[in-house]
Amino acid sequence: MMKTSLLLVLLALLPACQTGVNQQLADADRQLESYQTVNNQLLTERERVRAENASLTEQLSFEHQRASDLSQRVGVMEADLAARDAEVDTLRSAFDGTGVGVERRGDYLVLDLPSALSFDSGRDKLTAKGKAALKVVAATLQADYADKIFWVEGHTDNDPIKKSKWSSNLQLSVARSMAVITYLTKDMGLDWGSFRVAGHGEWSPKSDNNTKKGKASNRRVEIILLG
Repeated sequence: MMKTSLLLVLLALLPACQTGVNQQLADADRQLESYQTVNNQLLTERERVRAENASLTEQLSFEHQRASDLSQRVGVMEADLAARDAEVDTLRSAFDGTGVGVERRGDYLVLDLPSALSFDSGRDKLTAKGKAALKVVAATLQADYADKIFWVEGHTDNDPIKKSKWSSNLQLSVARSMAVITYLTKDMGLDWGSFRVAGHGEWSPKSDNNTKKGKASNRRVEIILLG
């Protein structure tokens, strides 16, 4: 009788136990699913971090290469500037004592022949000192710059023409440019085809025309070495 009662009790409890087990299994499934979701999220994040790291590594490599390229370019530019400065110094040494000035404007070398050295006031005929200076200039151009084009450009101050056959400073500046070219070609043997001529009159001053020193600086013929 007792065995039968105990069996009946167990049978009565069995559904409740089964329900508890099922609940535990369901909870375990949900927890496993949650773990899998978190794991998938972690895997996705890991791949994102890996991709970002690869991108950053590539970008860093690119920046290093760009920095190296820039450094090389700076080195080339510094060497070029040093060579240009050395070229100016060499020309200044060659023209020392002649009165011819030398400067660099961008890519061009400019030889400055002061009119006070080369011409009498209002005239376009070269003086003896002007010819002597141009002899040195001609020797340098023939030796080191024979493949270049030479722009010869005349300039004046802004004082009006008074006692001269020229009616304007512009005409005088062109005539002085031609006098320089004629001497360098006809007397010194340089090629006519290497020269170009221009006259600016008072319209391209390099100094202040309101001072005596500035006016003297503005009266000049420039030989610009191109190419």
